[in-house]
Amino acid sequence: MRWLRCTRSESPGPNLSRGLLSSVALMSLLLARAAVAATYSSPIAITADDRFVWVVNPDNNSVSVIEVGGDLNIKRAEITVGVEPRSVAITPNGQKVYVTNMASGSVSIINAATRAVTRVIPVGREPFGCALAPDGNKLYVANFSSDTLSIIDTSTDVLLQTLPILGTKPRALAVTSTAGGNLVYITQFLAQPVASGTEGADNGREGRVTLFRDLGVPSTQEIALHPIADTGFLSNGSVLDNIPAADPPTFTFVTGAFPNLLQSIVIKGNRAYLPNTGSSPNGPVRFNVNVQGLLASLDLTTNTDTNETLNLNRGVQFEPLATRLFNTNPIAIAFKNGADEGFAVLAATDRLVRVQLDADGTPTINAPASAMDMDGIRRVAVGKNPQGIVLNAADTRAYVMNFISRDVSVVDIASGSSTVFTELARIASAALPAAGTQDAIVHRGHELFNTSIGPAGTLPTSTPPAGRMSDTGWGSCYGCHPDGRTDGVTWMFADGPRQTISMESTAEHPQPPGAMLNANGAPLLPSSKQRVLNWSAVRDEVQDFELNIRGVSGGEGLIQDGQPVVNLQPTANTGRSADLDAIAAYIAFGIRAPISPLRPVNVGSPAPDPEVTQGRALFASASCQSCHGGPNWTSSRVDFTPPPTTPPEVITDGQLVRFLTQVGTFNPAALNEVRPVGTTIVTAHGALGFNVPSLLSVFAGAPYFHSGSALTLVEVMDNVTHRAAGTGGVDTLSSAADRAKLVKFLTGIDARTPPFP
Repeated sequence: MRWLRCTRSESPGPNLSRGLLSSVALMSLLLARAAVAATYSSPIAITADDRFVWVVNPDNNSVSVIEVGGDLNIKRAEITVGVEPRSVAITPNGQKVYVTNMASGSVSIINAATRAVTRVIPVGREPFGCALAPDGNKLYVANFSSDTLSIIDTSTDVLLQTLPILGTKPRALAVTSTAGGNLVYITQFLAQPVASGTEGADNGREGRVTLFRDLGVPSTQEIALHPIADTGFLSNGSVLDNIPAADPPTFTFVTGAFPNLLQSIVIKGNRAYLPNTGSSPNGPVRFNVNVQGLLASLDLTTNTDTNETLNLNRGVQFEPLATRLFNTNPIAIAFKNGADEGFAVLAATDRLVRVQLDADGTPTINAPASAMDMDGIRRVAVGKNPQGIVLNAADTRAYVMNFISRDVSVVDIASGSSTVFTELARIASAALPAAGTQDAIVHRGHELFNTSIGPAGTLPTSTPPAGRMSDTGWGSCYGCHPDGRTDGVTWMFADGPRQTISMESTAEHPQPPGAMLNANGAPLLPSSKQRVLNWSAVRDEVQDFELNIRGVSGGEGLIQDGQPVVNLQPTANTGRSADLDAIAAYIAFGIRAPISPLRPVNVGSPAPDPEVTQGRALFASASCQSCHGGPNWTSSRVDFTPPPTTPPEVITDGQLVRFLTQVGTFNPAALNEVRPVGTTIVTAHGALGFNVPSLLSVFAGAPYFHSGSALTLVEVMDNVTHRAAGTGGVDTLSSAADRAKLVKFLTGIDARTPPFP
């Protein structure tokens, strides 16, 4: 127990009663913590002696060390690691620190004493979460893009193996010990289709967790997190049930939701808890029935869903409007060692919310059941876009990683029965962009993209603690576009079923010569060579999504000039709000394309896969580049200065017809090819064709087509009309072997792949 010994400089001093316990009590708590024998991945970690907090800085390619013992709360070092660090783990003896570098595809190993990187180990593509075995002898790494798990021997710092896992997009891990080895629970970030389910239905998908048994004979299994049948919020009709909206509205239809965006898993007792953003995609779309803040849980004695998923939003509607704030985008959670109490991190509302467990482990936030109830919800404000949390052994302090404000909040959690928790300090972990720079504009756009609050508004639902981005903090852009990418969901929108589009291909990268910015740092059209937006080419400017802020999220919006906000015509929306332009700048410059699992870990080796090369040749011979050519892997490009004029643009039902292509992907007979129009439900848009999507990092975008009707790239290539579109209907890809090679080429496309002219 050498790491429990204090020197004079390490002594907690007079702050002992305020922040720490006696050494005897601390020893007891540490032993209790060790007895739990469970660890979890996180962007923030604390040493076993509660002296130092380590936190990653994804935008600064660094990790910071903060001395927190005795409430010193001083940043001691910032260490450069790989590109985009995401998770940090500290060995039980405090001697080594491991950091995953998502964009570099590696793990950095740091000597905690010298604070120097001693080794860098290549692992799989886009490693995200990492967690040590409870005894510290192994490090487990979830490789997000390659669907693999890497295992490192921490005694030698040698990569033991990298294994494929069941499922896709592994993100977070929790590890517990058992006889003969370790059990590793790995979240699959995006929900997966339910057998015989309907894309666009509230129960059409389910969350998934992969259990890897690292025993004598390793094995894996998938565990389903079931949709909830009743969110507690009602809809005015149901598109998929062919129940049109009533006028005046009558909110009578029960809505469900499925767990999605699983970025954290934490074990306490015989349960694992998974905060997540639940998706409720069936229409009609309304702010309080499209996404929900969920807390799911697994029974670890049976490795099954407890079917006690808690909707963290349910009951919030009964809070007084002056203090009401929905619990949006729960992204992490941590529990006290000595109490059945924890804190969920709400990424979009910049808050922690207290979670209490009953004797069986069932969670509650003590939300009111009616407007007459006393408010039992306990929150505490922290920094901007919090994404991780760790508690000290004494259960007196919580430390919160704030992604956007690039700092760490220190929260007093000692008084568990108190009605108030307090943020004691906020410590800068990394530098922010210099004020007035383009980087600062992109950073502001990133902040607004991830928040459900935003600047203060004037309506009762947009005044603090809420803001202009949504109705009382309900929704954020992140809720459908995590990291600016896709949530994998098919939404029943006004145009019909629409699969969420990943945004890394919105503008051409790098910006083409002659590209221009306006005074707010937003890309100007047509010089930035941006795609036409949405599957039905219904928008030409990113700033048109002001209508989503107002309509989908119920917000007051960012445009404040008092003039009407319209889509396409007769006016443009660029330049009407510096904040809205900042979001456009973030989407154009701040979203990194996912890295292909086929990209070599070390550039230049091994030699290119011959099947990828052959697939590229087949792509060219089938003239796929006629639709998917150019630096942005799509022929769709705004080539006019908004707004579009008539003539030459033809706009039919709000669609820019010139940008639509018919490739056999529209099936009007499909159950979900419907859309709401007023008090009727009609056939979805699609007869005129669809806006050509980009193939940049297409491997990461499943399911495919506008309606999610193709679950894999193999199924995409099974569509004869689509694959023959470039050759005038002549099918040059009738060979399954050729299509397999083409799929391999498509899987390899990312930002480094040379595009076709």
